Amino acid sequence: MAVHNLGIIGYGGFGRFLHHCWSQMDNVKVIAVSDKVASRYSGLDNIHVYSEWRNLIHNPEVEIVAIATVPYTHEMIATAAMEAQKAVIIEKPLATTVLDASKIIAEQERRNTPACIDYIMRFNPLIKKLADISGSGVFGKLRRIDLENYAQDEQLPPDHWFWDQKLGGGILIEHAVHFIDLVHLFTDAPAIRVSGFGHMRNAKQQDQVIANVLYEDGLFATHYHSFARPGFFEITTMRFAYDLATIDLVGWIPLRGTIEVLANPDTRGIIESLPGYELLNEISIEKAIDESRPAGWGPGVIRKSAGGHVISSGGIDYTATSLLHAKFKLDQPKSQIYCDCVRAVLDDLIKAIEDPSHQVSASLKDGLKSLEIAQKAVRDSLSITV
Repeated sequence: MAVHNLGIIGYGGFGRFLHHCWSQMDNVKVIAVSDKVASRYSGLDNIHVYSEWRNLIHNPEVEIVAIATVPYTHEMIATAAMEAQKAVIIEKPLATTVLDASKIIAEQERRNTPACIDYIMRFNPLIKKLADISGSGVFGKLRRIDLENYAQDEQLPPDHWFWDQKLGGGILIEHAVHFIDLVHLFTDAPAIRVSGFGHMRNAKQQDQVIANVLYEDGLFATHYHSFARPGFFEITTMRFAYDLATIDLVGWIPLRGTIEVLANPDTRGIIESLPGYELLNEISIEKAIDESRPAGWGPGVIRKSAGGHVISSGGIDYTATSLLHAKFKLDQPKSQIYCDCVRAVLDDLIKAIEDPSHQVSASLKDGLKSLEIAQKAVRDSLSITV
């Protein structure tokens, strides 16, 4: 088995986390790191350390460069690494502007360099399974995705680069692209309308943002992000509304969820394949209460087929025999799932290095697609200062 030498540019908290996860891989060896803060090098043995990132990419022993720096530097470092014939893995966002992202992609295509973006959600086994089932049509048509993300800002003082849109792009670009890309696992349709709003705490800190996206297939997605609450209330929730199902996920790295779904004998087994599936309640369709018709309204129209009751939604007919309420989960802790996803991203890039025909699952074009939406939302946002 070939071992690939890797260098990490940007050795703050996340860079060190990447090193921790990748050090557990047999086919990877971290041999170099670069960061302007010398104190971050403590405890590193047998590793080249550089205060200047250009020295790392010109180290002939380094084959792969991981970029975990402030977002505005991504284009400069990525293109330089490709010019030095290094494979690259770029932490999100791909860049802070569509123009810079396009420059990275142009360089990658010109040199045919193996490259990817660190969109870990694409490797989360829970998300992957949900996306596969969603694509099968078992849940019916996907109409709505609603994401709410409440994060603390106690560790982000006013002078932190996170608040400077020139350095990080702002919350929608630096942070929300992670979740915009998640939506793209559930639809291939292009975005046809994007709107956005933002709230300014003061002249420098935009602490609440929202982006609304309409896709060509009729899917509406909303992304709300707040960096304005105590850590005690930090939570991320995601709701997926289908014709036949409502799915709620919890966690910015989702580990568990609940589902309420209209099922029939042909679809039930697929639904039960969700990780850690546990049925909470089942009601036959004959006994299920349709609360859209209150008492005294009348029974409504009941249609039956050979397979069960015919359920109509959005002009589409489905067949259901029961209403299921269940929960599902991954058994591993968040820290393990997070590391597993980080390792999977890198392992996917290594497959592209060893086999040029392999297409990475988190491509630079995926990074551009989500960035385009985020940038449109930023430009459309109305900032209100209080």
